[in-house]
Order: sequence, then C-alpha cells, then structure tokens
Amino acid sequence: MVISTHCGGFCQTNGYLIVTEEGAVAIDAPEGMFKFCEQKGIIPTGLLLTHQHFDHVQDVPEFNSAGVPVHASAPFSRDLLLIDMLETWGLPVELQNFRVDHILQPEAPPLRVAGLEFEVRSVPGHSPDSFVFHVALFQKLFAGDTLFANGGLGRTDFPHGDGPLLLRSIREQLLTLPHSTEVLPGHGPTTTIGHEVTVNPYLH
Repeated sequence: MVISTHCGGFCQTNGYLIVTEEGAVAIDAPEGMFKFCEQKGIIPTGLLLTHQHFDHVQDVPEFNSAGVPVHASAPFSRDLLLIDMLETWGLPVELQNFRVDHILQPEAPPLRVAGLEFEVRSVPGHSPDSFVFHVALFQKLFAGDTLFANGGLGRTDFPHGDGPLLLRSIREQLLTLPHSTEVLPGHGPTTTIGHEVTVNPYLH
C-alpha cells in the first residue's frame, strides 16, 4: 500500500490516494484531487468521502464523470456542503451537484475497495455525516475533520456542529484504536492516536 497526499483549495484540504496491487482508492476530493490522480496515471476504483463540507468535495463531479463510484454517508446535500454559509460569507467557491453511488452504513461490514478493507466508523460532531475510515491491517486512520495533529479537533461552530458530540465520537470511535495507529487528517500533518492522547488537552 502506497499513500500519497494532495493538499488543495483555499482551506488547504488533504485528499489521499492509496495505491495497491489491486487498484487505487481516493479519500476525499478537494480542489485539484482528480488532476492529481490523473497526473499519476491513476483512475481510482472508488472515492470515499469523510463528510460533505465544501472543501472536501469540490472535485467529486470529475470523479463522477470518470465513472468512479462515490461512497458517502448521505446523498448530495446543499445543507451538508454549507453552500448557504458560503454565499452569506461571499466566499469564491464554485460547487456543482454530484452523485453519491453508495451510502455508507456505520454498522455494515468493512468496505472492500482496491483490495483493502476499510472499517467505517460514524463520528458526528464536526458534521452530522462525518465518517472515518480505518485500515486495521496497516494501522491507518483516515480521520477527516475529527482529530488533528498536536492538539487539534474539528470545528464545531459551523451549522450542525456539536462539540460534546464530537468529543464523545472521538473517545468512542478513535481512542479505542491502538495507540500506534497513524491518523491521516483532513488538514495538516499526520499524527498518531497515542500522541494525541498525550498532548491533546480536549481528550483529558
């Protein structure tokens, strides 16, 4: 398994491309993510969305056009994208409708894409549709905007944000993983569960 990272858009959002012997899978689709895959000569066999905030989904229509199946916990939703908030703030973000092909279920068996098994965990709080993807075989957690390196948590001041719920989600769904698990977040550098347990003041 080889993981490469694309950081795109004015929010500097991370998208991840995972390549295996059986194919490839993308995690989130910030601006420029599809071209990033194209430049590597790879069209993923699946796109997994951690949540639908605008900065994580800008390139989803391009994946749709290429026939890449999109997995998310909810159908396309202007409300989840925060489009009304963007318009109120006057932010220069162009967003198109997109198609979600497969709806994720928190109690479902692991999702298998490109020869990898992704354990799907629901972690509402930052957004009601937030999910993380855990690859137990390699101790990797694609964490979206839940937990960040060196003491950060996902924002909860956006519409539908819920601080206590996010903390409960993190404690129940993330901190129960091995401390050596590498956390690949939606923004910023990687970290580990063990490091955040030690340094993150919100988790004490």
